[in-house]
Amino acid sequence: MNHATATAAELAVDHEFIRWVKYPTHESNVYWNKFADAHPYKVKELAEARQLVLLLSQEEADQEAYDHDVHQVWEHLQQTLRQDNKGNSDGGKMISMWHSVPKAWLSVAAASLLVLAGVFTFYSLQRDQPLTYATTFGEKRTIQLPDNSVVVLNANSSITIPSKWSSNSPREVILQGEAYFSVTHQPNSQRFVVTTSKGTAIHVLGTEFNVYDRGHEDRVVLASGKVNLSLFQDGNKQQIEMEPGDLVSITTGAGVSRRRVDPALYTAWQHNKIYFDDYTLKEVAEMLEQQYGYRVQFSSQELSEQKITAFLEVKNADDILSTLKETFEVQITQKEKTLYISSL
Repeated sequence: MNHATATAAELAVDHEFIRWVKYPTHESNVYWNKFADAHPYKVKELAEARQLVLLLSQEEADQEAYDHDVHQVWEHLQQTLRQDNKGNSDGGKMISMWHSVPKAWLSVAAASLLVLAGVFTFYSLQRDQPLTYATTFGEKRTIQLPDNSVVVLNANSSITIPSKWSSNSPREVILQGEAYFSVTHQPNSQRFVVTTSKGTAIHVLGTEFNVYDRGHEDRVVLASGKVNLSLFQDGNKQQIEMEPGDLVSITTGAGVSRRRVDPALYTAWQHNKIYFDDYTLKEVAEMLEQQYGYRVQFSSQELSEQKITAFLEVKNADDILSTLKETFEVQITQKEKTLYISSL
């Protein structure tokens, strides 16, 4: 949708606009503030669209009030029409406002009601649809959830949440990719459950942890609090309770492993830093593919199996490639989105 030409009604059914109104983030606030500065003539429509979204997203307890408001507007239109028709039939000299712009005004009013009804119908259908937040290659995004929990999405990742969370059931998030979670504790001890694309479920109350879900591996690193993992291995369900500093890896074929680590190293990606923990160059290549969208080819298998341990400050993929060149004395050439790595 072209926001610059959209009407208030069109903005009110735009997914990005609705998400900003209901679940504002730093990024969305920046976008819409800049939009308002660049298009001052749209400020009034933005305000009207925002009010419409808030009106239509009220709980059922407020729905009767909304219905009553719409009913009153409709009755007012009908009454005005009756009065106008009566004035015309009496043959008197009563001058009505309708004689100057009756049809135009009525058309606008009727159209407004139709738009409002259409928006309400659309919004009612959409309100129960899951919400998905995603990042592209090389992008990070911070999302504040309805319970004030915060999720930082790494590149090429997504989370999906219900449009509404019931206070009587777990808060559920589906993850693909990698994300860092800072989960708020609720007064009723409501659980928070993150499920990966491979079915690993992380159950928490209030804590901070990192979840990696790429390729054949699920990996969870616990920074604080406690979490309980629920997973299936060889058809059997397993439960693992983690303590801060635990790293649990679930890999297809290799099974489950658990070890102690420094969580800060595995969550540093939030601050544009990367930790290679005895990685092979093939594993580094997989990271470049997953987070930056490259395809990587090595001149030999022996080269791809060389290992690196490093803690890097990374603004983009070039920082990683420069480190590989200096450390292994390799030549890296690029053709579109394919990288060719060979020994000098």
